[in-house]
Amino acid sequence: MKLFSILIFLNTAWPLALNAASVQGTVTDSESGELLIGALITLTNNETDEVYRTVTGLNGNYRFTNVPAASYTFEIRFIGYENYTQQINLQDSTQELRVDAALETDEQTLDEIVVFGDRRGTDAHARALERRSVNVTNIVSARQIQLSPDITVANVIQRVSGLSIERNSSGEAQYAIVRGMDKRYNNTLVNGIKIPSPDNENRFVPLDIFPAVFLERLEVSKSLTANMEADAIGGTVNMVMRTAPYDRFFDADVQIGYNQINFDRPFGTYDRSNLNRRSPKEVHGENYRATPADFPVENMTLQQKTPLPDILASATYGNRFLRNRFGVMVGGSFQNSYKPVTNYFYDPSVNFREGNPLVMNELIERETSAQTQRMAFHTKLDYDFNRYQNLSLYAGHYILNEFRVRDQIRRESFVSTQNYAVYPITRFTNTLQDITTFDLNGQHSLFDNFSMNWHAVYSIARNDRPDDGVFSRAGQFDTSLNQVTNEIVYFQGERNSRAWERNTDRDISLLMDFTYSLESLSRGSELQFGGLARNKIRDNYFNYYNYSQIFGQFRGSDWNEFGEVTFASMANPFGSGDRSNLIYDATEDIYSGYINTLWQLSFAQVQAGVRAEHTTQSYEINPQSASSGDLELSRTQSYLNVFPSFSLKVPLSDRANLKANYYKGISRPGFYEIVPTIRGAGGGDSFYSERGNADLRPSIGHSADLRYEFFPRGVDQFLIGVFFKRIIDPIEYGFPQVTTADQRPVTNRILPQNFDDATNFGVEVDYTRYFNRFGVRMNYTFTQSEITTNKVVINPDRSNSIVNQTRPLQGQSDHIGNLSLLYKGLQNGLDLQLVFNYTGERIAFVSPFYEADHYMRPMTQLDFSVEKEFGTGLVAFFKANNILDTPYQLYVKKPLAVPDDPYPYQTDPANVGFVRRDLFGQSFRAGIRYSFE
Repeated sequence: MKLFSILIFLNTAWPLALNAASVQGTVTDSESGELLIGALITLTNNETDEVYRTVTGLNGNYRFTNVPAASYTFEIRFIGYENYTQQINLQDSTQELRVDAALETDEQTLDEIVVFGDRRGTDAHARALERRSVNVTNIVSARQIQLSPDITVANVIQRVSGLSIERNSSGEAQYAIVRGMDKRYNNTLVNGIKIPSPDNENRFVPLDIFPAVFLERLEVSKSLTANMEADAIGGTVNMVMRTAPYDRFFDADVQIGYNQINFDRPFGTYDRSNLNRRSPKEVHGENYRATPADFPVENMTLQQKTPLPDILASATYGNRFLRNRFGVMVGGSFQNSYKPVTNYFYDPSVNFREGNPLVMNELIERETSAQTQRMAFHTKLDYDFNRYQNLSLYAGHYILNEFRVRDQIRRESFVSTQNYAVYPITRFTNTLQDITTFDLNGQHSLFDNFSMNWHAVYSIARNDRPDDGVFSRAGQFDTSLNQVTNEIVYFQGERNSRAWERNTDRDISLLMDFTYSLESLSRGSELQFGGLARNKIRDNYFNYYNYSQIFGQFRGSDWNEFGEVTFASMANPFGSGDRSNLIYDATEDIYSGYINTLWQLSFAQVQAGVRAEHTTQSYEINPQSASSGDLELSRTQSYLNVFPSFSLKVPLSDRANLKANYYKGISRPGFYEIVPTIRGAGGGDSFYSERGNADLRPSIGHSADLRYEFFPRGVDQFLIGVFFKRIIDPIEYGFPQVTTADQRPVTNRILPQNFDDATNFGVEVDYTRYFNRFGVRMNYTFTQSEITTNKVVINPDRSNSIVNQTRPLQGQSDHIGNLSLLYKGLQNGLDLQLVFNYTGERIAFVSPFYEADHYMRPMTQLDFSVEKEFGTGLVAFFKANNILDTPYQLYVKKPLAVPDDPYPYQTDPANVGFVRRDLFGQSFRAGIRYSFE
């Protein structure tokens, strides 16, 4: 029957096609010449009233085929533009008529408020901003984010040319690495303003706390101007949040998902209903002697379950009221997901034999189960008093809670393949993070040629890790049974413990920017000046309790769960932050001022400016937590830096620019780094303890860029550029540096240190092209960095030699690439996107030994998304992430000292030592979205 219907259709349509004409053309903006995508075009037969419809594709083109010869009314409609109407005549069946149209902006003046068509959040708007900026910028639009497989800002970052990501222990993308520069060299802004970080160790902001759904666009500035804060040697990530639209807007979605690993193994969880948010010392006072009965056991009892599906939901509403003077944009988001990770990692050292081959000291095999909850609330209010005065208030509250179980087995001997001693450890971690920010902004035109923009910002970031528990045992692994036997409560290196840690960072900032038009000297030229004052306060609290050691209690006979173990007492009943220096208060005051000029010359646009920033950092350690009596409990340091910047933008044509930029930047150490903190290697997360470094100096960077930009049409673009950076006093984490051959290297602790100057050179290419319904987006970055540090060589007589080794910067990948294949069916509402992401080899951990750094193996990730619109505002979509199940792997480019020993996971022991592998599994999500305007 279906075949018969098709034959009838072909039989009737064929004669019509022989006597039908075609109409095609391009639709553009009359002022900018930009291609208009999605414009509705109709042909109405003037005699029969028969209507033909189509829409412009991603290249701004449209085409009608098989149109009978007749007289037609040709009409184009597109929001924000005046309707375009024209009478056309198709005189014969062979005619091919071309009608190009340039639409005029639909402008209405209402009580001095001008309303234009709203293109914010579109790819076309993003390309226009890139094109107009004087510095080197990449922008990801809200529409591009919506179509991508990404759910957090951290996921979106990896799609930008020159950017890669650093993942957390659960495999979630978390921090941006810009042009091979470690996360410490980049800053994060919300609506152009810096915010504090909830991280307990770092000042950089974890990007996975922000849902991507709230973004109007994501801006990555790879070069700075004097009116931007200077602490971004690598670059700046600015999250521009949605503002009130010109027309009513509502968007909501619900989606469910699952991770493939959760089908293959149980998910570890625990009862946290009785979780103690405060330690016994805080509840009962400093002199209280805690007993095991003071600590709940429910949150230390492992439960193996099959998790529910992930659920994600969001809703956003925007509108304007009071004759369009008052704008409101509100939104909320909730995400609950179950993230499993399976991994192993070794603790390698080197042998004294020639070439210093590897010795694997310990192996940890671990299954991690992390339930992650993200909640976010977003509000933007703005009021236009008139065209000269505007006030706005942004309020954002972002929450990231993670409840994690790490169930692992530590092994120290690799001689036997049968029964061998193991040390099981289970750690239960509760991490509660949130960021709250309020930004009151005023924009005022004081005179015809003089304006002011100011921000008063209050932000607070909190991190709370209550009752972090470690349950340590010892036993025998029976390979015939594939399980641990003779398991007893015992510790070797890992105590049974409970710990509380929290920190709060609070920022108060005031920014003022003034702009004076220099139209009398040169049209489009201006003078900018202004300043910033910021006060940052941080407090850090730490307290832990150890259980007393016990012997002779076996699993299966004396206990089965943690709550059945008989602990007689606590080894430190008063609790202790002693000898950690982790109870401290710290402050940072920054005062800055700048002058920036922008000159519009006949042949170029020139920006030149200078910025000065004065920094005062101080800390004070609680005496009771001091590691020694002679420790300097407080310290203050101040420094003044001057940061020049220069930009040259030469328009080669209406669609092409050549940009050259130079700027000087800074990377300040974080509080955790300059306070001489001591964090022990605990819970099986690290083989090394960490130390702070009160002598740490800020890094200074000099950066230069040269980029050619070509925007042939619409959202198409071709960008190619080179960059160079010189970093003075770069900071990296590593083992304490040795300076003499007789100095024995310390290999059980790491700390942040200043190293000798480093350089970073690279080439970037970014290409986007659409062919009506199909599109391709690709970028590639080659980066080569160099830093020289001293390294240790162990001689055959077991003496040490010191040599210099030149290597790449920590975290820098030589090759980074993205490829997106796109299909956009504007007529059938179907969107497809297949995304490839490649991150090349990079150093993940710096070793003190020569040529023994830990390298990350190159990673290729494949993601896919598809969505179908049903014409009523309803969209169904499906997204798949990490389709190839690409592992995160670390290796050392050295052979094993005894390659014949039965080390697990070593597939090429004569050449390479594999030290880590994390498997994250594929993730799949399906959902529906409803929106109307």
